[in-house]
Amino acid sequence: MRIASRPFARARGTARGYFLMMLGVLVLGGLGTAGCEDKHIGRPCEVNADAGTTGASGGPIAIISSPVLACPSRICLLPGDVLGAASRGTGATCTATCSTDDDCADAETSSTAGDPHCKGHFYCGYVTTAGPFACQKLCICNDFVGEPGGGAQKPASCQ
Repeated sequence: MRIASRPFARARGTARGYFLMMLGVLVLGGLGTAGCEDKHIGRPCEVNADAGTTGASGGPIAIISSPVLACPSRICLLPGDVLGAASRGTGATCTATCSTDDDCADAETSSTAGDPHCKGHFYCGYVTTAGPFACQKLCICNDFVGEPGGGAQKPASCQ
């Protein structure tokens, strides 16, 4: 009885082709999703302070907690409550560093009363001029602080 070697050669080629095809799918699939990281800006999180905290000047202060495992960026922000957002149920939310308002455009928001998500939208602005996040732009919920006309200006102390 004679067995042809051709079927085995074809099987070996098929396995190699399948392996190369799967490798290509994995590589190209990974490249296509590399720039689409979801930072979950707007996801409710916990800070280690009371929302009614005031600064030495008597005005509301921002509270930034980091690292916070619930946030992919590891940053949880409770902005200074100038507009009374805490009384409307908005709480601290995950944030991330940003360069423009577009970096904050895909944030999680809600229009449901009592939901701790931001009810409005997020913009990119300066939260603090002191501490580890001094002069860094972060995504801020406009429920807490009115969005400045013409965009966030860099504070004089950060020049």
